[in-house]
Amino acid sequence: MLQSERVIAVAPKGSSGKWMSKDSFVAEAAVQFERMSGAIARLERELEQSRKTVTEMTEEANRTRRFQAFEVSLENSRDYKITDLQRSCKDIKARLDAIEGDRSSFASLTYKSFAPVDRKLAELGNLQIQIERAEAAARRNEMLFFGALAIAAVSLASRFIF
Repeated sequence: MLQSERVIAVAPKGSSGKWMSKDSFVAEAAVQFERMSGAIARLERELEQSRKTVTEMTEEANRTRRFQAFEVSLENSRDYKITDLQRSCKDIKARLDAIEGDRSSFASLTYKSFAPVDRKLAELGNLQIQIERAEAAARRNEMLFFGALAIAAVSLASRFIF
């Protein structure tokens, strides 16, 4: 029996005797069973609602956990990309410093941009072609000179020998 519920039995007027006490006990027990059945039904409804609430809370907790894991993976991905970008920038800066050389010599450079350097390289390329042509001509003239010298030597030798 629940503590907050009291059973009050009232005996009908005109009943008396030995059945009276049994009828009142049966009525009292029936009332108590009815109240207990109502309480059990109410508790079952509350239990079902509690189960639904717990299920919803579990689903929400799982959703929150997955969302947090997703946020952590996004943050780790972002941090990795930033770290990789920083590493790449440092590598590029080191390569550029190696290409540029000492920066203190920049002030005394004759050419301060790529356009004049390109023009100067084109001029040097033309000059190299002219030098190669001159070398080929010099070799040809050298061969002709030695050929003429050989002919002159043969003709002088033939004059004194024959």
